[in-house]
Amino acid sequence: MEIIIFIALITGLVWVMVALKYSVSFTRRFQMIPALGFLVILTGCVFNFDFFHVSGGPVPITLDRLALAGLIGVFAWQCVQGKESLQRFHAADCGVLILTAIITLSTVMHDFTFLGNMPASRLLFFNLLPVALYMVIRHARLSDNDLKLISFGFVGLGLYLAVTAIAETRGLGSIVFPRFIMNPEFEEFFGRGRGPFLNPVSNGVCMVVCLCCLWMWFPNSSLRRRVVIVGLAGLMSIGIYSTLTRSVWMGLVFAAAIVVFMPSSQTEKGAMVVLASLLVICLVPVLGDKLTSFKRDKNVSVADMENSARLRPMFLTVATRMVVDRPFWGVGFGQYAREKYPYLQDPYSAEPLSMTKSYMQHNIFLAYVTETGFMGLSALLLMLGLFFRFAWVIWRDLRLSFWQRQFGLLLMAMIANHGINGMFHDVSIIPMENMLLFFLAALVGNIYCTRAALERSSEAHIDSQTQNRIKTPTSGAMVG
Repeated sequence: MEIIIFIALITGLVWVMVALKYSVSFTRRFQMIPALGFLVILTGCVFNFDFFHVSGGPVPITLDRLALAGLIGVFAWQCVQGKESLQRFHAADCGVLILTAIITLSTVMHDFTFLGNMPASRLLFFNLLPVALYMVIRHARLSDNDLKLISFGFVGLGLYLAVTAIAETRGLGSIVFPRFIMNPEFEEFFGRGRGPFLNPVSNGVCMVVCLCCLWMWFPNSSLRRRVVIVGLAGLMSIGIYSTLTRSVWMGLVFAAAIVVFMPSSQTEKGAMVVLASLLVICLVPVLGDKLTSFKRDKNVSVADMENSARLRPMFLTVATRMVVDRPFWGVGFGQYAREKYPYLQDPYSAEPLSMTKSYMQHNIFLAYVTETGFMGLSALLLMLGLFFRFAWVIWRDLRLSFWQRQFGLLLMAMIANHGINGMFHDVSIIPMENMLLFFLAALVGNIYCTRAALERSSEAHIDSQTQNRIKTPTSGAMVG
């Protein structure tokens, strides 16, 4: 064992020396913090808790959490050296802080040790860690080269996830990495394209984001590269289909409408509308019944899938009854699993609400309103609305660079997917969903500060010109 540890240390030392050698040339073209931020996303997606973790302490140690801790440390050190500095706070930051404060108070004011510290774990891993990533990336220096690097990294991640998802549904376990993805002991969603997340929704949303990043390279590419991009987009689309999740498919359609339809000319938009209408007319009569009932998981039948669809109105009924009792602050963050039972007894309901007792809420908005009340739901909608507004403003501002504006479109596509999938699943407790959302929102918030600086410099230039005109008399005045 000692010789293995010695070899591992020597190998790690060699790689550290190689990294230090090339770090100087890397930092001349790219900033360190955005690249490390994407590394956090990459390790959280692929090398996550199920790949490697060390238990025994209060918080399990995973590679992505180590990467996030390293990112925070590097950012703090660069702030001390003067290479990084905190930027001005804006409305989106306030939205993030308001939501975080509400769910934190809701957690600590109730029994956060319930069910093995489940509420506290949800607060830490699904909310506070993404907010920490957001704050670091929001205040880091960011250039077009960094945006290109992040976009290219997402393209590589998307191709990996697509190939993995296709291999899962085809039973090609020999080419699936990491190996735990094909482990039948993780039986939930087994047989679908769930990827290293072990969840087809999270896998699908991430692939949609990666597909949008791939499409960023299309407008300024040559014809040969455009053919390659279209081919890779087809591969990613097959991977997204392999999730066998209807909400993910809907999210793909809305993302395509944002990143493809919005930047197109009026003639291209008209052709897309006609083509889409013809596809709907032709495919809906053929595929309409199959979209509502088809076999997905290996351990779930078509009848089970139809029964799952029947539960959706029951979740709404239970949530409505809970909100009537506690409308403003809810039952407490993470407390739904305990507080729902008194509301499952309803002799007047057309369906027995007790069928939902083994499930969590399947809607992010209902989950927030039941656990944190209208205060928490309002804060969530406020934050998402501010994110969307900032993304829209950046996309519409022609003074910004191509890559800055493209990331405005990317965040809008992410928010659309977050909302659409959120209507059918509580995406706030799905692995890496919040982390990905807050990472993209931080990039856009960073770009928004750049835009604000441009406005301030433009206003200062106009003011200085006005003052010079006032101080300098015109030629006519001199003659007079």
